[in-house]
Amino acid sequence: MKGQFTNILCVLHDTHGQDVLVERAMQIANKHNASLTIMLALEALPPNARMIMQSFEYLESDSSLTQSAQSWLDEQIAVWSKQYPAKGIVSTGHRFINIIRQVVSAGHDLVIKLNENDVVSKITGSDDRHLLRKCPCPVWIMHKVRTTSLQNVVAAVDVNYHYPQHEVAIRKQLALDILNTAWRVAEAENASLHVVHVYDAVPENILRQGFISVDEDAVQHDLSKIKLEREEEVNRLLGLIALDHNDEAPTIAEPAVHLVRGYPRRDIAATANACNADLIVMGTLSRLGVPGYIMGGTAEETIEQIDCAVVGLKPDGFVTPVDVDG
Repeated sequence: MKGQFTNILCVLHDTHGQDVLVERAMQIANKHNASLTIMLALEALPPNARMIMQSFEYLESDSSLTQSAQSWLDEQIAVWSKQYPAKGIVSTGHRFINIIRQVVSAGHDLVIKLNENDVVSKITGSDDRHLLRKCPCPVWIMHKVRTTSLQNVVAAVDVNYHYPQHEVAIRKQLALDILNTAWRVAEAENASLHVVHVYDAVPENILRQGFISVDEDAVQHDLSKIKLEREEEVNRLLGLIALDHNDEAPTIAEPAVHLVRGYPRRDIAATANACNADLIVMGTLSRLGVPGYIMGGTAEETIEQIDCAVVGLKPDGFVTPVDVDG
């Protein structure tokens, strides 16, 4: 079941200031009773590193770098594992590629890492974006500052199913997976859950540029129908999740549903910010069948406008474009 993690990969960028991230990953692993692997993912030394850094004997080669890094990680794992059992691995090279290869080879169902950007808290680093686009399992990118427990979790769902028929079933499943994941995370964190869907009858940017003219009464009628349609679908999905939890005592308050008329690329983020979101769970591909290296425009623009952690999910059937056998 989506949202119930069993095999977590926690990724470290370097050897400095990692205790908070590891502690958070261990808390999540403990709440899900999951196994935990800590991966120190390092960039390879540049080809001229030996010449430039020849006075630093411990950086003579990628091999010695990896050995030194593994020794450091082994020492840290011995300390960290007193809190929760974990194993450690080191990789050098293209970080996001090595992370995805590890996910595929070891069957991880969640990647946890810090936002790699040291200047701003928004997710702008290339590795983060590569993972959100290409990693086959959910990717949880932590906020640089707010790594403690969560208060408000937002599930951003697209319940507009007016697409080619072959996409509809997969879109419905993705919306259910997003809600399930957000529900499970909110439950584990004792946080409030907000469900956000943004809808409109005619795309606002088309109206604004005067490409077409519309009858306002007809628009309002269509909007009422669309809102009812989307509300019924959100309630259907929440009902399915409630059935899955039927034998469990309720551990979170009833989710707050936000159906917003507007422009998804702007108003998903605006609504999440208004909810004081600590975490947003969303899909990171727009159209099914589009290669995995293209992130959906709505996801891309939403991420640029929020200041919180992100969990990105892919639809069923997604296959990473990364060569995992290389």
